[in-house]
Amino acid sequence: MFPTLSLGPFTLYTYTVLVDIGVVGALAWLWMRASAHGREPARWLDAGLFAAAGAFVGGRLAFGFGNWAYFQNHFFEMFKLWEGGYAWPGAVFGGLIGLLIYCLPRREPLFPMLDELAIPVTLLSALGWIGCAAAACASGKDVPPGTLPFAVNWPDMYGVVLPRWPSQIIGLGLSLIAFGYLISQRERKWPAGFRFALSATLVAVTSFLVSTVRGDDMPLMGGWRLDSVANVAMVVLGVIALAALWAIEPGKATNQPPINADERG
Repeated sequence: MFPTLSLGPFTLYTYTVLVDIGVVGALAWLWMRASAHGREPARWLDAGLFAAAGAFVGGRLAFGFGNWAYFQNHFFEMFKLWEGGYAWPGAVFGGLIGLLIYCLPRREPLFPMLDELAIPVTLLSALGWIGCAAAACASGKDVPPGTLPFAVNWPDMYGVVLPRWPSQIIGLGLSLIAFGYLISQRERKWPAGFRFALSATLVAVTSFLVSTVRGDDMPLMGGWRLDSVANVAMVVLGVIALAALWAIEPGKATNQPPINADERG
């Protein structure tokens, strides 16, 4: 696999590079879509930077606390954001906090921005699974040779090569399906915030399904992998958010770009 990339004298972590590409793409998307909502592109870009900073910090801290057995003796390594290793639920909450910090004092509408981030979120998920494949993280459970037709002979994070469930490929495939679905529903009228909540829920479902075939080390909670528990919690929160948003504004297209005065006639 390719855990690092060498660019002359510089060595970069592949996972981090791919996530950074996704973040830059999301920021560019916000910049381009701001005017369609009657907002200033520079303000949406600034808000996106706040969200990105919050996501990196939140994702890294959640990863650190989820792997506390290691980080309790290497505490300050938790703050080395450039080394990769992020827990996506923490990234979501950290990103939301970053957006709120920017938007609330400036009275910048939050939901239109969140809904525009729905598609980039699923793309970030796909890039994350590619990064995991390159770095041999989130490796699948090993299986006896010949018992799983689509097994891959890939290493785990310790370099042990065995036939395994293709966990990263499954995550990538499901993420791309979610990405394609949201693209196909681009013009559909949904309540404000619904699109983002749906995107986060789809990522949570994907992560949970993959966690059932992952074989990497993970702390347990009540006999369940900690990541499985976290993903189930995110699915539940996502479903609650979807139901609440739909109940408040059933079918109302409040997340669509405003109509210009000339178009009203």
